[in-house]
Amino acid sequence: SNQRLIAFMNIIKIEFCEGVGSEYEVDIADPLEGCFDGIHEGRTYFKQAPQGRFVAWENSKLIGHVGFDFRLVRVGSNILPILGVIDLCVREENRCLGVGRALLERAEISAKGKSFALAMADDRRLYEQTGYSLLPRSNTAFLAIDELKSHSVIERDLSEIFMVKCLSDKQCPEGKFDLLGYLF
Repeated sequence: SNQRLIAFMNIIKIEFCEGVGSEYEVDIADPLEGCFDGIHEGRTYFKQAPQGRFVAWENSKLIGHVGFDFRLVRVGSNILPILGVIDLCVREENRCLGVGRALLERAEISAKGKSFALAMADDRRLYEQTGYSLLPRSNTAFLAIDELKSHSVIERDLSEIFMVKCLSDKQCPEGKFDLLGYLF
């Protein structure tokens, strides 16, 4: 309801915490498990810990999370600094109140000087509402990690799940993406 949204926006607290080893590890694991059907296996990350996180609280309960990485990627022949959006999630009972949007915006604001943001999204609605679009069709190269071990470089078309948003006044470059590392 609108009243709950207005009340909620008055009590939300969003703060930064370290990618791993923070005091919030236990709080972060629960919504990740709920939003991602247990693929994190109790960890607060999937394949690799993010460089940082923003967490949203309602009173003393963690209700949302977004991890992020800053890194260089290759697009065609260009090497570009980007924001990688990782594991954006909001508890089911707190969805559609602006929590995910607020977390995503906070991550984007922290990305000063980055060319664009990349996110993997099974559910694209929030990303599309905030200016993201599907990555143009082409193979993306990335480091494959399984059971917490690197094992190969894979090239795969990820255009159905990879979302991109320009964060600068320049047009997002086109060409083959090389993440120069693991998937977000």
